[in-house]
Amino acid sequence: MSFRNNLLYDATGTVNAAVEVQLGNHFSVGVNGGFKSWPRYLFWDTDKETNTSHWRHFLVAPEARYYFDEIFKGAFLGADLLYTHYNVGNVKFPFGLYPEIRDYRLQGDYYAVGLFGGYAWRLGPHWRIEVLAGMHVGYANADKYECAHCGSQLGTMQGVALLPNLGVNIAYNLKRREKQKKEILEIIAPMEPEPQVEPEPVVEPEPVPEPEPAPILPILRHPVVRPASEYKPYTPERVLRKEEGALYVFFPVGKSVLERSFTEGGRTRDNGPTLDEIMEVTAYILKDSLASVSCIQIIGLSSVEGSAQNNQNLSLARAQAMKQYIQDRLPVPDTLFETVGGGEAWTELKDIVQDLKAGVGESSLTPAQLQQVLDLLEKDGDAASRERKLKAMDGGRVYRILIETLLKDLRNSGYVRIYIEEK
Repeated sequence: MSFRNNLLYDATGTVNAAVEVQLGNHFSVGVNGGFKSWPRYLFWDTDKETNTSHWRHFLVAPEARYYFDEIFKGAFLGADLLYTHYNVGNVKFPFGLYPEIRDYRLQGDYYAVGLFGGYAWRLGPHWRIEVLAGMHVGYANADKYECAHCGSQLGTMQGVALLPNLGVNIAYNLKRREKQKKEILEIIAPMEPEPQVEPEPVVEPEPVPEPEPAPILPILRHPVVRPASEYKPYTPERVLRKEEGALYVFFPVGKSVLERSFTEGGRTRDNGPTLDEIMEVTAYILKDSLASVSCIQIIGLSSVEGSAQNNQNLSLARAQAMKQYIQDRLPVPDTLFETVGGGEAWTELKDIVQDLKAGVGESSLTPAQLQQVLDLLEKDGDAASRERKLKAMDGGRVYRILIETLLKDLRNSGYVRIYIEEK
């Protein structure tokens, strides 16, 4: 859910607010309202003492929105229904709009439908700012009077009228927090040494008891956690899939929206268990009195399909999406994250092909085709050239098999590693 206020509407002296409710990853519904009970104060009034302008109204507008990126973020399109009752006179609107109101007073109703578009920027876990523009078209029916505050009725006006829709909104987002499991991790206590059994005849000195082993932080038993002393910065030569405890979450092709599950090409990706595991471990460390988070390293990756620059941007956006997922649910500051865009996962692809050639795993490619792919990856260092030559192998058959099998597994946020320090 989100609450917002239109700063441009504020400038007209109108108290206004809106509420918006998420219906999915991209859709929302909401309602806007505005109320101006006092007749004066417009930001373009030049003389507040003698100005005879008059403007009172109330407005309500239910709406629906579609966000192209993810909810409450990025570009969006919307539609709304609008009703307003107004009492306006002697007002000079900008750009010559509504000339009848400059010299007369109109009091009536307006019913309309509208379309609008805009863009939203997140300012943090809860705040965002957005701009939008659109147009309403509808039916207006009003009584016409001689002056702003008095005068006889001159008649009625009715017909089709246009009303612009402009906004600079500041919004506050309420984030749903997932229920924390009562038991964060199963903690296995260090085993106590078995007691020494003294021999029946005491003919030798009693054995010196062995020293009790130093306690090991239970959280270090989890493979995704490492001591801060083992921190390693990311380099393109690292084969992340072979590192112990690597956790992956997958994304639809060409997207950086993190979903708990999605279906693509007839295959369902379930990110839920991995996301829950990351949250459980992170929550445990935050509450642990013996350790603290030193760094949460998130390395985004993309498959080798398409432009290298676009894939670089996509991999970074995926890493940032994973970071945002954690921050939306746990109070982890930006300073504890390292988000890296690893770009196209050529190193991972090469390692997979090497394993297949060595007989680890199954593939629809022949040993000769695997060797041909491996030779290309080892000898050609240019990403665009590699992709072009892959597409040409065996009339395109090799590339089609790679698309259907190996490459779809490289469309992920890569790797999550949590480094901790003992207190």
